[in-house]
Amino acid sequence: MYDIVIIGGGIGGSASALRAAQNGMKALWLLGSKKTRKQSRSQWVMNLDNIVGFHEDIIKNQAIKTLQKYKQEEAVSLLQQEHYHINNRMLIKNTIQRIENDFPDVTIIDSNADSLKKMENGFEITFNDETVVAEAVVISTGVMDEHPHIQKLNKKDEWEETPKWIYPFANREQVLYCIRCEGHLTKDDRVAVIGYSNVAAELAMMLHERYGNKVTILTNGGVLDISDERYNILRHYGIEIIIEPITDLLNKGVKQLQGFVFRQNDSIKVKFALVSLGLHRVYNDLARQLNARLMDEDQPEEKRHVWINHKGETSIKGLFAVGDMAKREDEPVMKQVYTAQEYAVRAVDTIDSRRRKNMRQKILDKD
Repeated sequence: MYDIVIIGGGIGGSASALRAAQNGMKALWLLGSKKTRKQSRSQWVMNLDNIVGFHEDIIKNQAIKTLQKYKQEEAVSLLQQEHYHINNRMLIKNTIQRIENDFPDVTIIDSNADSLKKMENGFEITFNDETVVAEAVVISTGVMDEHPHIQKLNKKDEWEETPKWIYPFANREQVLYCIRCEGHLTKDDRVAVIGYSNVAAELAMMLHERYGNKVTILTNGGVLDISDERYNILRHYGIEIIIEPITDLLNKGVKQLQGFVFRQNDSIKVKFALVSLGLHRVYNDLARQLNARLMDEDQPEEKRHVWINHKGETSIKGLFAVGDMAKREDEPVMKQVYTAQEYAVRAVDTIDSRRRKNMRQKILDKD
């Protein structure tokens, strides 16, 4: 019997596992497989620099002081010129190392959870033909954004329509998916917004208003669905709309996106593209196995977020959902790393509070 089983190897799962470890709980953390981790948004984020404290200079400045102390000026110069990414993968790897080194009560396994069942006093979790029981479960299996499908000539000189052409640049500080996380990177540069809805229009306007960008909306052949009010503002800002499908990318190998090509329209040069096509998938399968309440009634089941309350608990008592897969109806849940960590702490501390309350009650019952 585990106090808690955490399912998901992203930021939400990492924060939940670390909190459980620090709370002295007996925990099992299922990281998922390499394939499933690759399918989650968490693995695609190249650099985190919109969070206080998550910046390379905090470590670099300490290292530089040490090197200067020992008069290693050549090393100082090299370090000052170097850029170090701080991304989700590094945070997750560091969390795994910390738990493995310092918290023997937490078991970490590279595996997906195959099934989840509600029992009278907890949950039954099956993975790799093995079954365990836990008093509570945190699921943090994430979401995946819709990538733009691009029809491009492949090496056989055949037209192939697939999202794979965009993958080398996706969330690599070139093709972006979150204006809150990465919009500031685009300041004063030329940007394309790939989308055709009011959301795409809002993002285009926001980029222009916040960062002074020259913005072009690319519908990639999608049917334009933008309100007259927004269309008038776009026109006032000089934001062009190209409705043709994208047929190629201007790029320098896989190192730098440089623009987009169309059959009839002139190609455009951009430094960044922001994708606004909605979600491809919410990984809500385990919640659906328990008939947990879902949000977004107008969406297909595979795109519906899991309903949570202010503590991160779903409609199933003892089952918590953390991160991008979760949604509240009373207020928005921002899709950010620090929000996932906050809800992870809420969830695990709630579980721990109930656990300790039960421990105390057992003592009182004996007396």
